[in-house]
Amino acid sequence: MIMTPSSTETPVITNLRNHVLLATAELNGTFFERAVIYIANQGDDGAMGFVINQPLPRVNFTDIARSMGIEELLASGRNNPITTKSLPIIYRGGPVENTRGFVLHTPEYHLDATIKLTPDIALSAQSDIVTDMARGNGPRHANFCLGYAGWTPGQLETELHSNSWLVAPATPELLFKVPPADRYNAATSLLGLSPLNFSTQTMGLA
Repeated sequence: MIMTPSSTETPVITNLRNHVLLATAELNGTFFERAVIYIANQGDDGAMGFVINQPLPRVNFTDIARSMGIEELLASGRNNPITTKSLPIIYRGGPVENTRGFVLHTPEYHLDATIKLTPDIALSAQSDIVTDMARGNGPRHANFCLGYAGWTPGQLETELHSNSWLVAPATPELLFKVPPADRYNAATSLLGLSPLNFSTQTMGLA
């Protein structure tokens, strides 16, 4: 379900899996200010998502490889003919388990425990993907997130009704093609909104 400012009725909250949340001005000054969050799952136990537009300025893939003791793989991996074009950006995925890696990626790559979220988007959270990336054998496109955003049952719905978030459709282009700095504006454009003024509009959710 996609909620827009033109809604005239209070919408029924349905499963938001494979949508993105866009932080409104209600969240300015918090961890989630101007965040774009990909929702990987929502159910009776709550919801889980990953911030995809906040790169960590002081953490890079080499740091991750070094912490795992596989830094030496990087030099040889870059010459692999099937290597990714560049090492992945590391994102601040969320405040929960923020030292654990979660990788949203294109589905041509898969491990036994990889979860295929959609035909175009998969999720891997095991260390093997880091080793494969270092060797140049990882997915073509990936968002490497440290941590995730989590909501208890009913919490996300409450935040939606309090105008903390807008919801837009998630697309592979947004996750894998649009540069991180442009994803917030690109996501608001999916709703036909100007990022300069949408957050102050009444969204008809109260």
